[in-house]
Amino acid sequence: MEYETCPEWRYRPITVDNLEAIQEELIPILHREYPDFNTGKPTFCFVLREKIEPYAPLYSKFIESFGILDRWHYSAFITITADYNFPIHVDSLHWQSRCYGLNIPLINCEDTYTVFYDAEIETETFFEDTNPINSSRIIKKGAIATEIDRMPASQPAWVNISIPHTPVSLHNKPRAIISARFRPELHDILYK
Repeated sequence: MEYETCPEWRYRPITVDNLEAIQEELIPILHREYPDFNTGKPTFCFVLREKIEPYAPLYSKFIESFGILDRWHYSAFITITADYNFPIHVDSLHWQSRCYGLNIPLINCEDTYTVFYDAEIETETFFEDTNPINSSRIIKKGAIATEIDRMPASQPAWVNISIPHTPVSLHNKPRAIISARFRPELHDILYK
């Protein structure tokens, strides 16, 4: 099937039966990969699958339950606090190759959100990255962003990362989620 236009849905909630057990095995990996989690600047902490899978069998089995373990490329820990404004962005202009994230809440996710916007996105990267598939693009300078939806970060979900979005927190405790990414992209499963 040919995918001509970016999918318009923003998120799809999912149920994770053993969520607490998955969180318990992932939190030590968060602290290993981002030791400054409790005091450091909010971040997108990219972690290759090979550095997660041996230490997170329940998380790996959860991904496998969708029949996509062989397509899991990496996961990212996404941290935020109320006093830090992530720019509104898309994760890549190449939605055909980078479009979906499988988000699971980890720490302090109550009263935090992924907020989606109708906004014009810049075509230039805002950070240096040698892989254009993983290069985020931010809202154009001076562009107006209109909120169109928000998803509670405490809800596990598939998220369309090609729709302009940003994490938002209503409290100052450090918040973390993990978001799995896939290659090749999961249009055959999620495009509709």
